[in-house]
Amino acid sequence: MAPQSAAAAQFLTCAILDDDEINRFTLEHYIERSGSLRLLGSLAGGVEGLEFFSTERRVDVLFLDVEMPDLNGLDMLRLLPEPPQVVLTTAHENFAFDAFELRVVDYLVKPFSYERFAQAVQRVVERLRTEPTPTPHAIHPTL
Repeated sequence: MAPQSAAAAQFLTCAILDDDEINRFTLEHYIERSGSLRLLGSLAGGVEGLEFFSTERRVDVLFLDVEMPDLNGLDMLRLLPEPPQVVLTTAHENFAFDAFELRVVDYLVKPFSYERFAQAVQRVVERLRTEPTPTPHAIHPTL
């Protein structure tokens, strides 16, 4: 039993925020294929994302689309008091300055391969190893 719980502790929790159903499905497939991620939410819009994060739900990484009809992904990210690690997933390359300003971990331009996705996940893992431990109120309760 102990090895199984130790393995579970190695999972990164994640959420997807993208208004395009096909893009969400692709990310869900990549997450399942990775074996190291546990999906806690697959959301279709920025307002839905704000609601998800306002209910004290924490994730290690957010796969975030930028252009969405109700609330831009970058604007939603700016509203989060304690944002998770973020990987932008967008069809446009012109958000690089905003991405840098918001300290996103990686920037995936759609369509992207599983290999490129895996590289982004590895960057998240590396950043989580090098950043200071979060304060007790920000620790994810399910890890």
